Amino acid sequence: MTEKSTQAVRVRELAVPVDEASEPDEALRKIAASKLGVADSALSPVKIVRRALDARHRALRYVYTVEIELENDIAERLIRAGRAEAVRRVEQYRHVLPSIPDGPQPVVVGAGPAGLFAALTLVKSGWAPLIIERGRSVDERGRDVSNLYARGILDPESNVCFGEGGAGAYSDGKLYTRVNDPRVERVMEELVLMGANPDIRVDHRPHLGTDRLVALLRNMRAHLIERGAIFRFSTAVDKFVIESGKLEALVLRDGERIAVGPVVLSTGHSSREIWSRLLEAGLPLETRPFAVGFRVEHPQTLINRLRYGVVANKGILPAADYRLTFNEKGGSGRGVYSFCMCPGGVVVPTPTLQGELCVNGMSHASRAGKFANSALVVTVTPEDYHQAGYDGPLAGVDFQKAIERKAFAAGGGGFVAPAMRFADYFAGKASSDLPQSTYRRGLLPAKLDELYPEDVNTSLRRAIASFDSKMHGFLTDDAVLIGVETRTSSPVRVPRDDTMQATGATGLYPAGEGVGYGGGIVSSAVDGMRAAEAILESAGAVRHVLPT
Repeated sequence: MTEKSTQAVRVRELAVPVDEASEPDEALRKIAASKLGVADSALSPVKIVRRALDARHRALRYVYTVEIELENDIAERLIRAGRAEAVRRVEQYRHVLPSIPDGPQPVVVGAGPAGLFAALTLVKSGWAPLIIERGRSVDERGRDVSNLYARGILDPESNVCFGEGGAGAYSDGKLYTRVNDPRVERVMEELVLMGANPDIRVDHRPHLGTDRLVALLRNMRAHLIERGAIFRFSTAVDKFVIESGKLEALVLRDGERIAVGPVVLSTGHSSREIWSRLLEAGLPLETRPFAVGFRVEHPQTLINRLRYGVVANKGILPAADYRLTFNEKGGSGRGVYSFCMCPGGVVVPTPTLQGELCVNGMSHASRAGKFANSALVVTVTPEDYHQAGYDGPLAGVDFQKAIERKAFAAGGGGFVAPAMRFADYFAGKASSDLPQSTYRRGLLPAKLDELYPEDVNTSLRRAIASFDSKMHGFLTDDAVLIGVETRTSSPVRVPRDDTMQATGATGLYPAGEGVGYGGGIVSSAVDGMRAAEAILESAGAVRHVLPT
């Protein structure tokens, strides 16, 4: 007897109570059979492709999307009836070079997500790059970051923003993105190969955790070196040599001149010196809107209660997170939103220069800390920079610097952070004392509203009222607001054309968050892959579709 042919279908919105979610496969199989109107015996084992915690109902549950193999005729009938969806596989491919091009090897400037994934894409084709990073390797960088946290000693070359892994290495390691690109799946697969938890492929809001990122970055470096890539840490680019509209060389800070072929520029959202050097080389830059504000820190138990209800099912549910947005109607029309929410995390200093202060949040993979923190930020635009007295392509950078200098002074130095009780900020009154915080450098009561233009404070206070109406109890005297959050994204964009090359500099491929493309680990990684693919295609590589 001939076996009947089958096809995979996708079934969405299968809800399982949280106390059954540790081993959900059998429950999902029964729920799927009921939803599809078929017998259990007709179903193959389920494959989970998406999982999200639904905290909108009193009975908390996980909602799954699964794939199931069905006989063709049954599958087609269910698809026509709208009970199931046909599975559309993401086309996997690899660029194959007919031969390694003559001339210098590719160069990747910056070893953050965009740079590392550009390098991974290049080595798969056999064309290994030189990777230049101004900061140190993740092992040495960890000591520099610890010195800043514990002793207030800042190394301007190796810190939370500069070094192997980029700024994302000292964060929650969030991997969710709104980018709709087939490369997102490839990013997740590569991360799993390098040691990430396979759950990132199915979780609705996946994260890695800073502790896991360190080992993952070591594995990625070893993988690249094994395939011919060369790393040069503590190496900064000081000049771009552009002749007749083509990038010919890079000059390093120590004076060394490197003749180059294609260069991926992926230097991160704090690469102020690089933007200045590009201007000196005659390249156009564009000023961009970004977002500024503060970091709010609550007891994690409070956030759990607000999100999950009175019974938080400790030990079953993860530390609760939130995402809040507010758009003003009329007036400034600013957007206000929570950003980089870190359940069970800590607040950390993220400056790159002495005399300036900015903060961010980070979490370990377990998210087991006693406090939750998130940025609460407001969009600012070139009009805001102009009103503050700053113009030109680096106006946003000047605006950012001025805020960070005010914050440093308001904290009294030593990277002590200015802070207020959350309720006091909302009410516009000074705080005489502050609640407990994870910020190790210490907090000093200060009038945070004096750090920003009044428009920013007004928008933020309106948003806080809206957030509290959505999560009643969010605005509380037990939360602390810490200043300032200013490194949300790059205030500069390096224009590029359809071939991913910089306007006015053939051979220079700007990629990632620091040049105004992407915003986060995954979107930056995707942009780095796109830049590398453009380089390979310009070198004559052929795109080969891989078998599924």
